[in-house]
Amino acid sequence: MKKNLLITILILLLIIQSLLNYYLWNRIKTPEIHILEKPLRIASNFDNSAPYTMLPAGTVLYDDSDSLNRRVMVYFNLQGVDFKFEEQDPEISKQPSEVRSIRSTELSDILKTIPLTKKDIYFIIKHDESINESVRSILFKKYKIDPSEYENN
Repeated sequence: MKKNLLITILILLLIIQSLLNYYLWNRIKTPEIHILEKPLRIASNFDNSAPYTMLPAGTVLYDDSDSLNRRVMVYFNLQGVDFKFEEQDPEISKQPSEVRSIRSTELSDILKTIPLTKKDIYFIIKHDESINESVRSILFKKYKIDPSEYENN
């Protein structure tokens, strides 16, 4: 009798543990990622010396959205720098910068302040949905870009 009761209790504990593991496993969300196909323009909301900078193509973005905001996170390995991190003010949950796509018409102004590679320029022109194919080919010629060099990569 005691042996049967002990076996029943052990089986119940095993079932409860299995259900708990299943519940916890399903709650862990695998982060969704996006790999940038083209550079993005980053504008900071803070007092920086430059009004904007670039996030290069190939950067992995991790989804950090909530019900109100569409946000992404980018991770960097620090090399040769050491930051002194401080506790975040609980009144300020997040202070995001703004990121937006670059239009081909902005290229000449951007190139005055930020050196872009030909590959960056190619991806900006290629993914600019505001222009048609004929304008796209004119821009490739203007910036001396041969699209066949980058389409196989």
